Amino acid sequence: MADLAQRAPTAPSLPFESVVGSNQRRFNWYRGGVYVILSLVALIYILPFVWMLGKSLQNSFEANYTTNIVPTLEWVPNNYNEVLFGSTDVGINNQFIRFLGNTVILEVLSITTQTVICVMAAYAFARMTFPGRDLMFGMLLLTLFVPSVILLVPNFIIVTRVSQGFEAIHPSLKWLDNWPSLVIPFLANTFSIFLLRQFFKQLPDELWDAARIDGCGHPLFLTRIVVPISGASIMTTILFAFVGVWSALEWPILVTSSNNWRPIAVALAQFRSEGGTKLNLVMAASVISLLPIMILYLFTQRFFTQGISTTGLK
Repeated sequence: MADLAQRAPTAPSLPFESVVGSNQRRFNWYRGGVYVILSLVALIYILPFVWMLGKSLQNSFEANYTTNIVPTLEWVPNNYNEVLFGSTDVGINNQFIRFLGNTVILEVLSITTQTVICVMAAYAFARMTFPGRDLMFGMLLLTLFVPSVILLVPNFIIVTRVSQGFEAIHPSLKWLDNWPSLVIPFLANTFSIFLLRQFFKQLPDELWDAARIDGCGHPLFLTRIVVPISGASIMTTILFAFVGVWSALEWPILVTSSNNWRPIAVALAQFRSEGGTKLNLVMAASVISLLPIMILYLFTQRFFTQGISTTGLK
């Protein structure tokens, strides 16, 4: 038996360096292919923005009648000045700077109040015990499956009746064509409550036990412990709230009859209808509308990805 074992053929062994080198080459080819595909996809997504930026810096003739992306006749950065402040030779009645001011005020009011309300509601659903808590949270989640378009008419009827009641007290308290109709109906965001609730729920119970020993109740535990360690999730909800207010179009058109409180999305729609033949000005207005969201995301992308990836994980 020993002789047979010694005579049994054995598979030729390859040098360790060749095996490692082959696997490394195969892995590098795979990684290179992935990078190429991702680069092509990123280029497809970036090209429309590059085209929009290039057209916004061209004159009217080149923007409308050529396919050039980079300005070749002349660079016209004054397009942005005409969009923001208007010009007598443009022929378009635009008030972009006023709409930007309206949007900034609405953003501050909406983000501040919505964040406070959503944080408190999410904490109650996650860390407090009361009758019907799970049933109420389940009913709240059901609203995520209702298209927002279906709620436009019911919400408009409610806001109209509430506005009539306050207007009967004093005309300045009206909701329609005023900031309350654009802020108050959206103070409680279902997705933000859900996201924060999932994060608050994963916090260890030992934190609550230690806080109770130190004499903290729910308000102090929320403000001193939960909120400071939940910065990523809260910043994620703030980003969603900012984008929601910045891109709102149907609801502001429905509840406002003048430009006193209309946001930037309505201004862009009006500008497109009034100056559709001036492509360079329309693209400049689009760049102005897009730039704040891109800047905000660049500064908060770390919190955004961290808040989404860690929510709901023990």
